[in-house]
Amino acid sequence: MVGVFGLVPSSCFLAWGTMRSTASNAALIYLTIPIITAVLAATILGEKMTRTRWISLFVSLGGVLLLSDLDWRQLGVASSKFLLGNVLILLACLSSAFYNVYAKELLRRFTPLQVLVYGYLMAVVLSLPLLMWVEPLSLSALQGYTRATWLSLVVLSVLSWGLAMVLWMYLLTRLDVSQASVSIYLLPFLGVLISALTLKEKITTAMIVGGLVTLFGTILITSTEKTTA
Repeated sequence: MVGVFGLVPSSCFLAWGTMRSTASNAALIYLTIPIITAVLAATILGEKMTRTRWISLFVSLGGVLLLSDLDWRQLGVASSKFLLGNVLILLACLSSAFYNVYAKELLRRFTPLQVLVYGYLMAVVLSLPLLMWVEPLSLSALQGYTRATWLSLVVLSVLSWGLAMVLWMYLLTRLDVSQASVSIYLLPFLGVLISALTLKEKITTAMIVGGLVTLFGTILITSTEKTTA
């Protein structure tokens, strides 16, 4: 279930959708993941969405919109030109939210590492035929990968798809999915900080205020709300 409906569609649809839409549209639509997650968690797991949880959710969303450098004039979410791409991105968000919710259900019977590894193995089984059909790789293409390319793949595998996901699974064992999902809104804030440290990008006042608002919303839902499932 997590491989077929969670891992593969969330990656493929996001990539295909972004190719057929704009980066601004993708960034804006991707902010719906915690909201979709909250609805699915209430439907599938029976988690209670209290007033505090909804408030913290939308406070964090407002903070992200404040710190995000979105070009609102270039947004075309409702444009027919980007309709297919936007629908694919939304389906990717739905798939990602389903993965979070169903992983919580699986964690009642399996360890975080089991859920993660077995889910990835199923995703590999499903992805390889899709890869060979849609984007077949040749030996010459693989030989053309530079050392930096392979190093980047290793770093992503170890940190983003490995350690980060193990910590996420561990977090799901301690919190309701609707609580944990709000922390997704911290990604843009942390991205701004990391960019400032590594790429020397400029931090504006709006980014600082938006980041603090997002941080407040995340702390609100994790410190004042008890788990229900």
